[in-house]
Amino acid sequence: MRKVCDVILFSCFLLLVTSVGVEAACDGSLFAVNSTYSENLNSLFSSLASNVTANGGFYNTSTGEGSNKVYGLALCGRGYPKQACVNCVEQAIQESQQRCPNRMKSFRWTTRDSDNASCLVRYANHSVSAKLELFPPTLSDNPLIIEEPKSLKLFRREWEALTNLTMQSATSAPENSSVVLKFYSVVRAEFTEFPNVYMMMQCTPDILSSECNKCLSQCVLNFQNNNWGSQGGAGRLPSCYFRWDLYPICGSSENMTRVSMVSRASTLPQGDTVLQPGNVKKGKGIRNGTIAIIVVPTVINLFVFVGLFIIFDQRRKAYNKNINECFDSDGQSKLRFSIGMILSATNDFSPENKLGQGGFGTVYKGILPNGQEIAVKRLVSGSGQGDTEFKNEVSLLTRLQHKNLVKLLGFCHEGDEEILVYELVPNSSLDHYIFDEEKRSLLTWEVRFKIIEGVARGILYLHEDSQLKIIHRDLKASNILLDAEMNPKVADFGTARLFEEDETRAETRRIAGTR
Repeated sequence: MRKVCDVILFSCFLLLVTSVGVEAACDGSLFAVNSTYSENLNSLFSSLASNVTANGGFYNTSTGEGSNKVYGLALCGRGYPKQACVNCVEQAIQESQQRCPNRMKSFRWTTRDSDNASCLVRYANHSVSAKLELFPPTLSDNPLIIEEPKSLKLFRREWEALTNLTMQSATSAPENSSVVLKFYSVVRAEFTEFPNVYMMMQCTPDILSSECNKCLSQCVLNFQNNNWGSQGGAGRLPSCYFRWDLYPICGSSENMTRVSMVSRASTLPQGDTVLQPGNVKKGKGIRNGTIAIIVVPTVINLFVFVGLFIIFDQRRKAYNKNINECFDSDGQSKLRFSIGMILSATNDFSPENKLGQGGFGTVYKGILPNGQEIAVKRLVSGSGQGDTEFKNEVSLLTRLQHKNLVKLLGFCHEGDEEILVYELVPNSSLDHYIFDEEKRSLLTWEVRFKIIEGVARGILYLHEDSQLKIIHRDLKASNILLDAEMNPKVADFGTARLFEEDETRAETRRIAGTR
């Protein structure tokens, strides 16, 4: 019995060691230490642990108003004592503060060393209740590697059967289930060549069953694509958690379902299911020489393949109607967006998505169908920036690629609409920090030097290193954007006059900037 306990403790230790620094995902802009947002976040943290136990193991709330409003939630694993839940949430809060200082968004799935209680703490500057979130992902794996079993394809088939079973169990709870019972499952399986394989899945109970299934599927896929070959591992997203191991999962023995995969795996297709090349860790026991791709010679699979090809081809053609390549007279390619896609991304130019306004247009935040965040600059008609100037800005920016310049992703030119689509730079512009007493504290001398150096590199690229020599002529704090790491990106230089290769001076156009 003592040996079994030692093995369990060793397994827990391995997972904890390998997951340090990867379970907490930091995102969003920075906030000042003594800002209103910081005070609201601390206020939310102060009561989160006690409220989660008072509400059955799951609690979501918000604190503050307007742009300083903080939204948060906490979730405890099933079957742990209330005090263990409180301790876990308090630890997750502390770790989030340590690993994500001054970040407006974070999530953390954590497990306590002392009592093995597991929990989730999440906060953001937007509502997180009843919303499926699939980004950002975090992963961890066991440092031990699976040595080649007698039948690698059998292990893979049984593992996939266990994954399907655990996911089905986790997502099949009735909608009116208790929060600690909903969207949670732990399964212990007996494999043909492995006596015990353990798997746990959990989603936040405020999302739909179909969304939980989608989240867990993504977690499993992330693990397979990055960590397959390890003797266990975990995948985490803001809305769900997935973990498997060859040893008991700490603290979950009372909530476990025991099954045999021997008979279940036999119902799966008999063709070889192999590890995909590139997804196996090199030099860790699973060798490419043992991996083979065997085509299943069945008419049914052939029809399925043809059917899927037709479906995806139709989707591709439909997608290309919305996004397609167009070319100017010198062959320079640019990405064109349809006005329908722009309207969908910005919610019909909703005022809530407005980021700012300049002399020649308004900038909106948008989200593309693939989840990518963008900045949409809608140029106003009658601004004096005609078709020539518009095409000039697009043509220039598509040629300029530098880490300290804002990148143009595409454009839309339909009817009276002239729109530019840029990458979204999360921390807004430098003037928001210089002229804000709270945010100014973030501009340490180290950060200021980094901004000065980055702006200089961007301007040097425009003046000397790019193929098209450009004078900005409108460089100011509002035209210097800051990314998540406070690296500067120079914006609004698209209407400056081009230099000829042999020129060192030239007059600029009447429009100095594009704002």
